[in-house]
Amino acid sequence: MKIGIIGFSRFGQLLAKILKPYSEVLVCNRSDKSKEAEELGVKWSSMEEVCQCDWVIVAVAISATEEMIKQIAPLLKKGSLVMDVCSVKVLPSQWLEKYISNDNEIMATHPMFGPDSAKNGTKDLQWVICPLRISDGTLNQVKDILNKLEVKIIETTPEEHDRQAAVSLSLVHFIGRGLEEFGIKPLEISTMGFERLLKVNETVTNDSFQLFLDMQKYNPYAKEARERFIESLQKVNDKINQNQKGEL
Repeated sequence: MKIGIIGFSRFGQLLAKILKPYSEVLVCNRSDKSKEAEELGVKWSSMEEVCQCDWVIVAVAISATEEMIKQIAPLLKKGSLVMDVCSVKVLPSQWLEKYISNDNEIMATHPMFGPDSAKNGTKDLQWVICPLRISDGTLNQVKDILNKLEVKIIETTPEEHDRQAAVSLSLVHFIGRGLEEFGIKPLEISTMGFERLLKVNETVTNDSFQLFLDMQKYNPYAKEARERFIESLQKVNDKINQNQKGEL
């Protein structure tokens, strides 16, 4: 079996690294990353060659995913499986269903980790899958490899994924970017809670700002979560001010 990965940034490279023990891996990217491919021991290829693989994983920015799915659609081998790995799922699922022929299988996925959180391996990390148009046999093949990676498989709908991820992911990144804007930094006098905030800030700011913007824009539930959180902070601040006025 051959697995093709389109997009070879930090996350595409992580995918290649963890999948190469189970398949021949071919990769391509808009810019030349043949050196990085050679260092990882995977095959640097053209997009046409990658699209002839048994599984094709689109691992580009969310904002570029629709156009990429549209571009690869006529290049795919009949019967192959096409997956995305976006951190949102409703829109990518719609794009897969819209552009990929019925001659191919499709599944939306979201590995709930990145290069930083998976630096010590993928055991017990989460990988969300949303089967769209896929046979039981192919789905079992995917699950077999995910089980070998020792990840926790969560099978759900694109809508349920985005509802939960609006809080567990988009909101966390929003808080992390807010901490960065605040200017948070290590202090000599600290607490465990403060150290956790530093960790949140560190984790989210290691990702690109484009990823942050995309997960806010393309998750249909993210804006409501942000606004509800800001409103909650304002209510807490109002309670503090009211209490202090009462004391005076």
